[in-house]
Amino acid sequence: MLLLFCGLAGPLAAAASEDDIPPMARKVKGFDTGLLAAVDGVTFRQYGQISYLHFYDPKAEEGVVLERLHLTKDRYDNAKKIFGERMRDDPTRTMVNLFGAYFNEAAQGPFAALGRDVAISVLDDVPLKEQPPMSEEKFREIQIYYGRKASVAGTGLDKQDDVLKPYGITFNDFNILGAWFSRRLALEARRDDDDDDRPQRNYSKPRAPVQHAEWGGLWRFSWRRLKRGTSAMEVEQITKDICLKADMTAETLPVMPKPPNAKCVIINGIRFFDTEIGVRMQCDHGPYGTEWGLNLFTPIVNGKSYSGTISVNMENELVSDLPNPDTAVSAERIGDCK
Repeated sequence: MLLLFCGLAGPLAAAASEDDIPPMARKVKGFDTGLLAAVDGVTFRQYGQISYLHFYDPKAEEGVVLERLHLTKDRYDNAKKIFGERMRDDPTRTMVNLFGAYFNEAAQGPFAALGRDVAISVLDDVPLKEQPPMSEEKFREIQIYYGRKASVAGTGLDKQDDVLKPYGITFNDFNILGAWFSRRLALEARRDDDDDDRPQRNYSKPRAPVQHAEWGGLWRFSWRRLKRGTSAMEVEQITKDICLKADMTAETLPVMPKPPNAKCVIINGIRFFDTEIGVRMQCDHGPYGTEWGLNLFTPIVNGKSYSGTISVNMENELVSDLPNPDTAVSAERIGDCK
């Protein structure tokens, strides 16, 4: 545990002044810098770095961490609550970006320098200085591999570490690498913005989508497929009735053949929104993974009739960028599930 604190940046050990506002925060139009004021003597920078410590070593006793920083649990819990509210209510998302910077500022492990590089780049609004530790294509490969495996591996950090063992990195390393490549992409996108006359971004909060669970029921799907005829390929019209409800699980969703012993999970639930009905399920069965996706995105009559696509894809766990075969479908709610 002592080594964990030795590598921390100085601001974690001593509370920063409430006037210590990073250059990036001063530049964001509409950002209320008063949101960075310390809470019970706990600075936002401390909060971000302490959050990293708990992430990096979840087995560490919280009391030991706070005592070493001369903080009481009551003060820290209050600061955590207030800072969480400020991040949620900040329409410019500056607080969220600063939290990520402070979080990465305390990075540990073999890629710690990349974490600090991200922090400096965000806080001071300057380019990254470190060289990429791997190609972007390689990291994208790791992301795709992790995205399929992690959803069925379990939520414990040790399980996440196990997922990434084939690449010789930990979940902590993966997060630092992700932050670094994301920052590089953001800087490249900003350069593109500077090269054209795009309008200034609108920071108003988007309207949260409304879930319509009552739209669940028996849906009739129709699509066309090719089949081999006696002398040529023929187009065949397919109709299939599928029960689709918001509370279904990967075990009860009757959308695809599930291989024996496969571990399946629904990603982000089954969505019944005004503008979209959709679900994405991933299955892990050994060296291969299968993904089934439904995206009804063009409402004809909300809650009853849609058009969109169904996709099925199977890929080797180490192969990336395979196209998803999409099939155009129409769907109509015909009643309740039987």
